Amino acid sequence: MENKSSSDLTWQEYEAITKYIYEMLGAKYGIKVKGYGKDCKVVGKSTVKHQVDVLTEQLDQGKPVLCAIECKFLKDKVTKDTVMKLHNIMIDCAIASGIIVSKMGFTRDTVTYAEHLGIKLVELREFDDGTGKAVRDVTLAELEIHNNITVRRPNILTIDLGSIQISEENRIMAMHFADYAMIQTPEGRTIPFNKYLRAFCDELHRNKTFLKTITVDYPPVAGKLVRKYDDRQYDIEKISFTGFLCEIDASSKRSFQIMDQVWMIMKEIFEKRSYKLTKNGIIFRDL
Repeated sequence: MENKSSSDLTWQEYEAITKYIYEMLGAKYGIKVKGYGKDCKVVGKSTVKHQVDVLTEQLDQGKPVLCAIECKFLKDKVTKDTVMKLHNIMIDCAIASGIIVSKMGFTRDTVTYAEHLGIKLVELREFDDGTGKAVRDVTLAELEIHNNITVRRPNILTIDLGSIQISEENRIMAMHFADYAMIQTPEGRTIPFNKYLRAFCDELHRNKTFLKTITVDYPPVAGKLVRKYDDRQYDIEKISFTGFLCEIDASSKRSFQIMDQVWMIMKEIFEKRSYKLTKNGIIFRDL
């Protein structure tokens, strides 16, 4: 449904919104919309055709029962003349019930006369909570997502190159990046040092022993370890890693609110019920 202010609505759209609301509300009671708009006509006992804004049908013990809905998209309150006109159509066409929907409400005489004839009166207007705002946010539902996740993570304690031992966690983490540290061989070859880090992490996963410290030595490579960010160089006398495999509880709980904006409110004068229509076409009843 297109989002727009009631001041932008036309009377045709107002009829369509009314039809949509009664179609949605009546669905679970077997109420169906037989027609709406300027082409919705009913023929009475008088043989005269009458235009009805919205016509609904419901089966009662197998027999169709009709309801005529008159929409008044006016700048003023509806008068009793509208009640009289609808009542006459109902009599002529054997329509069991009638509803008048108004944007601006009804005069006092209209309310009294409609109640006397058994015609329901409904206000359907843009929602206003008294603050001057045309819409307001409303929480339709709250969704909670629980993720129960256990992560197995290698924890490297030291990197031993013989000429230097690296044990600071931040420096070890940085060496996982390919461009942080490289091995430069005398022949001019360049080997990313994280290749050895990945091999050791894979070894910890294969070992599958949690919290048990192991040390793995790799054949040393002739050359120097070069840290690119400061050009520091270290002789490689050995390549040895010490670490263990640990488990981390990475479970999480996230909550999401499904929000929408109230656009229009429908108030049934006699039955004292109110319904709200959101901008996405969701209808819910005020409790």
